[in-house]
Amino acid sequence: MGYYAVKEIYPWLRAIRDPLGAYCYLAIGAERALLFDTVHGVGSLPDAIREITDKPVTAVLSHGHYDHSNGACQFEEAWLREADFDLCRTHATEKFRRSALKKLASSGRALPEGFDEGAYVGAGAGNLRKMEPGHVFDLGGLCMEVVGMEGHTAGSAGLLAREHRALLVGDAANARAWLFLQESLPLNRYAEMLERAALLDFDEYFIGHSDAPNPKSDFKKYANVARNASLEKSKPHPVFPWMESYLYEEGGAGVLFSRDKL
Repeated sequence: MGYYAVKEIYPWLRAIRDPLGAYCYLAIGAERALLFDTVHGVGSLPDAIREITDKPVTAVLSHGHYDHSNGACQFEEAWLREADFDLCRTHATEKFRRSALKKLASSGRALPEGFDEGAYVGAGAGNLRKMEPGHVFDLGGLCMEVVGMEGHTAGSAGLLAREHRALLVGDAANARAWLFLQESLPLNRYAEMLERAALLDFDEYFIGHSDAPNPKSDFKKYANVARNASLEKSKPHPVFPWMESYLYEEGGAGVLFSRDKL
């Protein structure tokens, strides 16, 4: 078994899991393939992809956090919304890359054979290329359309596969959304995004930390949670000891937020 675990979701879609629980997705058309997110990038993603397809690959990032973007440097370029460029470059610094290695060591999982620690921690963010909502990546019989999904970060994006009525979202829509980060947007902006995205032509969506399909109906539930959240109805729930965050839960979903996001 290789460093990455690969699972066929559909004939056109593979989920690729790294040992730290982050997922990226490989969409395969008749002419090209597209990798949505590049996880922590400790192992070689091009090598993993070559075991699946020999088609040329386009790399696209859902947002700039290191657990979704630090493998971008393994590709000639990676597409990302410009609002997350600075975030992505910050998360590609040595501090965040060493954090990933520390987590990997504590999990007991071995590094890939031939791993070069110096090259990894100094790799940077790679060549980022700006994309806008509405841009379409034509893979040949399969089109992946960029969808603006700001909230978790200002530049978060999803990819809509209209032919298969599926949406890839990264961390943009989750049963317990993180909106307490400095780079997160206010709760109302997150709710507006979910309500807008719910009008798109898809039946299921896939997130960045699980390969299970989720129903479109979740978007309305998550939007209601964001609309109804308040300090009075929430409880302190510090994810990081140095950051304020509160948890509001309703109907089996929740949102983590800070005061300034209300």
